[in-house]
Amino acid sequence: MNNHPSYPDQPDNHNTEEPKMRFGNRQVHQWTVYASLGIITAVLFIFVSSLGITYQVTQQPPSVTRHNVKEPAVLALEKNRETTSLIKILKEFGLWELPVSGEIPSVFIKSYPFDLNEVEDVAIKKRVFLHSLIPQALFVRQEALHRRDKFESILSKIDCSSEVLDFGSGLEYENQCSWTDFLVEEDVNFIQQLCKVYRTTSPEVLLERVDAIPLSIILAQGALESSWGSSRFSREGNSIFGMWTWNTAGIVPSQREDGKTHKVRVYENVLESVRSYHLTLNRLDSYEEFRQLRLHTDNPLLLAEGLTLYSERGQDYVEDIKNVILSNDLQRYDSFTLTDPYLPEFTGPVSTVINLAGQRNASL
Repeated sequence: MNNHPSYPDQPDNHNTEEPKMRFGNRQVHQWTVYASLGIITAVLFIFVSSLGITYQVTQQPPSVTRHNVKEPAVLALEKNRETTSLIKILKEFGLWELPVSGEIPSVFIKSYPFDLNEVEDVAIKKRVFLHSLIPQALFVRQEALHRRDKFESILSKIDCSSEVLDFGSGLEYENQCSWTDFLVEEDVNFIQQLCKVYRTTSPEVLLERVDAIPLSIILAQGALESSWGSSRFSREGNSIFGMWTWNTAGIVPSQREDGKTHKVRVYENVLESVRSYHLTLNRLDSYEEFRQLRLHTDNPLLLAEGLTLYSERGQDYVEDIKNVILSNDLQRYDSFTLTDPYLPEFTGPVSTVINLAGQRNASL
């Protein structure tokens, strides 16, 4: 019996075993080493890929340089924008089965699937629409509450009657203190920006306008105006709330009456559509009744009475809002909050769009 190992320079013609490799004082078959390395490589690849996708959606992107505004990541669907792709994302990130109450993951989609109007199962279509819109609506609500908290904090620094202050220009009148006497430049700029965006120089009116809209109303109106996300305006222009425009590019309604010039406004993503709607209800004179009701109640069924001017259908439209809220139990969502809300300073809208490959596609 040959008790000596065979080496490459001394082949043993009688040895029919597979070539071996030496690890320390041990010999192992080459196929064992290669198989082990292959398994380790595959496991590492899967782990890194999974980690990359999770980071892109659940972690916040780097700070957006414009205006020092930080924004949440917006997840773009693949080019085909299929409903099945969105359902997969909702399931993967905990938005398909929602808790009775509590926190909702901060996962935002850029657009609704292009084939959502082809989904025959109404329950599936509603769930896709609602569970995709909830995080973005919560974010916009918390933006408004963040601004309000900051505004109230600034007002508390002013040691004189705020009812007689001119927050638009800071002008002083005889026997009247100036708001600029109590505030640093950052606070002054913040209030001036609020006055510009919410179109008032009255502190009292600002407190009425800088506030959040109940989530159930946002969801109900979005459902009505976009046919649960399946309307042409929603799919082609991210227009969830049917907002009209006369000054910017938009989609011309197919049944627009002769002589009318309005278009349906187009948005870069769903988040901007929600922001536009939320700001509209908070600043236009048409919704003064809504805001006055909000001073006394947060009941969406009562607040809906202030939305008669949102549609030409008037009170019938209000009843539709109530019916959608009640029949879909939307009030159960009003207690939800957003996981780790990433709230920017109020200096204007900026969006960072990140797709599944982690590529930053656009900045507004």
